[in-house]
Amino acid sequence: MFIFFLIYPLSACANGPMPSEIAEDMISIGAFTAPLTVPSSDTDSDIIATALNQRPSIVQVQVGKEYGSGNILSINKDQILIITAGHVVKNWDSTDNHFVIFYNGKIADATLITSDETYDAAILSVNTSSIDPYNLINLRAVNINPDVMPSFDKIKGETIIALDSDHQVNAKEKQHYDYYGSNTGIGIKYVYGPVINPNIMVSDYGYKMIYVRCDAHHGMSGGGVFDLSGNYLGILVGGTNKGETVAVRLSDIEALIQ
Repeated sequence: MFIFFLIYPLSACANGPMPSEIAEDMISIGAFTAPLTVPSSDTDSDIIATALNQRPSIVQVQVGKEYGSGNILSINKDQILIITAGHVVKNWDSTDNHFVIFYNGKIADATLITSDETYDAAILSVNTSSIDPYNLINLRAVNINPDVMPSFDKIKGETIIALDSDHQVNAKEKQHYDYYGSNTGIGIKYVYGPVINPNIMVSDYGYKMIYVRCDAHHGMSGGGVFDLSGNYLGILVGGTNKGETVAVRLSDIEALIQ
């Protein structure tokens, strides 16, 4: 005896919130800030954890044929603010080929908002609407807490971390995108080293800076330097072939950030 059944096509039904709703909720409660790391006795593990936590905040800044780095400062419903070094964007007005690449490979046109007249720092803006909610919810902003600077200034030898990216040549024509940032080359590497002096006058710049024993590379200018917990301490702006790196101090660019 045969029994016949009517077969109906199955359809997937998702009852959870849509990415756009998640993004709206994250913006409303300020949930885009990258998480901090709780330092342990294993420094290597702390470095790796902090680098991974801060990677979704990094961008590569393209200005004509030149490039540098930057970090997401904040995300709201209208704009994504990015902080970078002033010298990275010095030729911004002389070229119309300028944009940023997020850690997952997403590319977006940017606008230069302002440059600091004293310190090597600048702010860029990207329209939030240019990043679809599905990808927006994976981005993160750096953790800005000026209260960490007084205690940081008292500690010499503390480890500082900075992220490094592969140069994306002809990025718009050869865009490599990955939802999780795998193999995009943005923020894929990190460097670190001990602070030699957290507040030393550097004559080449004319103001006090963070001086670190660390091998920085071309293209890292404009990227953030972080302590082991992941607190944003300033902007990497220069280095030497002797493994010396200097960064603009967070306390000197607070007005720009505000």
